[in-house]
Amino acid sequence: MLYAPPLAMAIFIALLRKEGYQVDLFDATPYVGEGASAPVEGTFVGDEMNTIRADKNSVEKKLTFQSKITEEKMGELVQARPFSFEDFNIESKVGLFDDFKKKVDDFQPDLMITSTVEDTFLQLVSLMSIVRDKKIPAIHGGVFITAAPELALTYPGIDMIGIGEGEQIVLDVADRLSRGMSCSDVPGVWVKQKNGQVIKNDRGPLFDFQSVIPDYSLFDDDRFYRPMGGQFFKATPIESYRGCPYQCAFCNSPMQVTLSKEAKIGNFVRRSPIEKMRNYLASVVEQVQPTYIIFVDDSFLARPKRETEEFCKMYEEYKIPFWFNTRPETVTSGLLQMLKEVNCHRMSFGVECGNEEFRRKRLLRGQKNEHIIETFEIIANAGIPFSVNNIIGFPDETRELIFETIELNRQIPAYDALTVSVFVPYHGTVLREDAVAAGYIAKNSIVRDLHHSALDMSQLPPDEINGLLRTFPLYVHFDKSLWPDIRRAEQDDEYGNEMFQQLSARYQQEAFSVDQNKKMEQYLMVKGSVGCASNEMDSLRI
Repeated sequence: MLYAPPLAMAIFIALLRKEGYQVDLFDATPYVGEGASAPVEGTFVGDEMNTIRADKNSVEKKLTFQSKITEEKMGELVQARPFSFEDFNIESKVGLFDDFKKKVDDFQPDLMITSTVEDTFLQLVSLMSIVRDKKIPAIHGGVFITAAPELALTYPGIDMIGIGEGEQIVLDVADRLSRGMSCSDVPGVWVKQKNGQVIKNDRGPLFDFQSVIPDYSLFDDDRFYRPMGGQFFKATPIESYRGCPYQCAFCNSPMQVTLSKEAKIGNFVRRSPIEKMRNYLASVVEQVQPTYIIFVDDSFLARPKRETEEFCKMYEEYKIPFWFNTRPETVTSGLLQMLKEVNCHRMSFGVECGNEEFRRKRLLRGQKNEHIIETFEIIANAGIPFSVNNIIGFPDETRELIFETIELNRQIPAYDALTVSVFVPYHGTVLREDAVAAGYIAKNSIVRDLHHSALDMSQLPPDEINGLLRTFPLYVHFDKSLWPDIRRAEQDDEYGNEMFQQLSARYQQEAFSVDQNKKMEQYLMVKGSVGCASNEMDSLRI
């Protein structure tokens, strides 16, 4: 999760201000504990929340928001260098509900606009219940609302929702209310009437997502800072690609493509022309003065080679360190060299699963392991630090399959960090449907915790998945002679936790004693080493 401000909220602010609306902000990101569906110490949890004031006789309107981060949790799970936001005078807060109510009381909005993901939806319902007596109209959107609109509308206080992209919906709803009109026929809006019946309007056209420059002026400066590879940067998100051309069964991005086709509004997957991206970047850089760019695209390099070459030529003007996520099969040595020359600071690649058949049939990812390893050798030799992403706890997965993923990761050279996530059965994903059909999760259950498995599988119980989650990087990194100790560290008891603390302290020292650039330099000095201490040629071992 990025600590940078949510891009959608910045876009909404810009759109509404352009139309003459007055905008204000409530940021819930620094809050901990209260309102979190599964509170975790050191994790900031919340929803993206807006409120707009729309005087019927004028065009004076206002907004508020909140967002979430989990970087500190990754440090606890030895997936990143340890750090604390408090070290940078970024302090957490308590009293989310009281502060939110006070903001609404002081601001007196006439409309509230929310955007939520699944794991924060129930918190959103709680926040809305606090101000329900004020009878403020509200429009709710976001990926969860789009994936499960009927379910969302069963909750009290959720009476009007927006399906799909929210930019035009926000403008249309604000305009209707400012003129005292009904929103019941706005494209993309569903309205629950008093008798329980729902008005379902067809979606409107797709939005030109780079036609508006995000407005970050209402966010505190602290919101832009985040750690990357052992350094701390002022980072801002950039969207150059909306949607994803791939069909991964664990991801809800394919849902957006399918729904757009069904609605006959075109292809949801759109890339920004490089010249338009140049203007977009220039405006954001002038506004925020970032020291780091985060490209939030699902797969940054899933574009024609010519286009990446044009990007690199354009980005020569900036050379601000940047990060992106992509898939191993999208890279070549030539592209990586060009990206390095324009200051690509870090990349992330998804491997997800080590068993080729399971990966192809269940995850809908077809690469061969041999090709994955060969590609990572190319990536390592390019000299750009990178991390490798994995997921465990898929429907019907076994412990043996997870260890195939561990074995594949042990063959990847020179990674800076391994991340491993528990499979989250989000609404709108193929694997969510598989899990429901198999009886691993109830049809209408809502995911609330990203750090523990929500699936009830006899062959791989949640406790076992949770134990493997925290020890996965240890199994990859250490020699197999230590595997019995790591197995014991999976157990959440006094001795298991003590063993985990000992092993994770050693892992942090060996894996993260230097920053990512020094670590990569060490690898390039001794080619052939890999990023785990079990390899005798590992130049990174302390």
